Amino acid sequence: MAWKSALNIGALSLILSLEAVAVGSFLIPAEALNSPAKSVHHPSKSQLPLNSQTVQPPEPSGSRPNSKQTGATWNTFQPPEDGVPGRREGGGTRGLACPTVTTALTALIPQSTMGQTISAKPTFFYYLPVALDKTVQFELADERDKTLYKKSFRMVTTRAGIVSVSFGSDGNSPTLEVGKNYQWYFTIKCDPKNTTDDVLVSGWINRTALAPTVKTELDRSPDRAKLSIFAQQGLWYEYLATLAQLRMESPSDASLALKWLEVLNSVELGKIAQEPLIASELTPITRK
Repeated sequence: MAWKSALNIGALSLILSLEAVAVGSFLIPAEALNSPAKSVHHPSKSQLPLNSQTVQPPEPSGSRPNSKQTGATWNTFQPPEDGVPGRREGGGTRGLACPTVTTALTALIPQSTMGQTISAKPTFFYYLPVALDKTVQFELADERDKTLYKKSFRMVTTRAGIVSVSFGSDGNSPTLEVGKNYQWYFTIKCDPKNTTDDVLVSGWINRTALAPTVKTELDRSPDRAKLSIFAQQGLWYEYLATLAQLRMESPSDASLALKWLEVLNSVELGKIAQEPLIASELTPITRK
């Protein structure tokens, strides 16, 4: 791995702080904005704010990392054949409310758009290509596309970057059941008066259960060791959330930055692998 030594880790920095913006909102790093929803019919859900300093991966030189270890099983899990297709990227928007940028709003999920989790209330990651001060929606639906949860928030970020959205702090959010498939929709409302300007990404998530021996091993392992277990079990959401948290705690750790590059390259998201983890502020919108 001669290229590994060429990584520039001098620019890594991070100060993480979580801040609840309003009662009932949940912690979240902010993310992407850019493309209209076109024919996809579901607007997405709202989430809560997370304030954190940015974590910037080092820029690699030479060839891109090839992550067979972390990427081999991510696309093993496929959405139901009769389900609504997922959408990792929003289309380019030309409206004045949402400026056109080179890279679209992007969901950090496998190419199949299906990811597995063991969490009852998982964390989602999105890339926002511009600073944001818009209404967003997050929606969760069952396999038949029946809405189970939908909320709207005002999301504010100061720059482009990768944000996370977690259900953990919202007592009203649903608990995912083991063995079931769910669809989620994340929508940015560029113009509240014109839904055709909405920017939307969507995907699938399946909650699974671990074998008792694997669960025991996981419970006994430190967070860094858990990454290997998550990869072996194909647990995309746990792998990404744990790695992001480790990077925020140790922003100067080159090995963690490398893992981040590898996992995104393994699902063909290398074009946003250098984007920083950023803070977002989410305030629930109460409808009168």
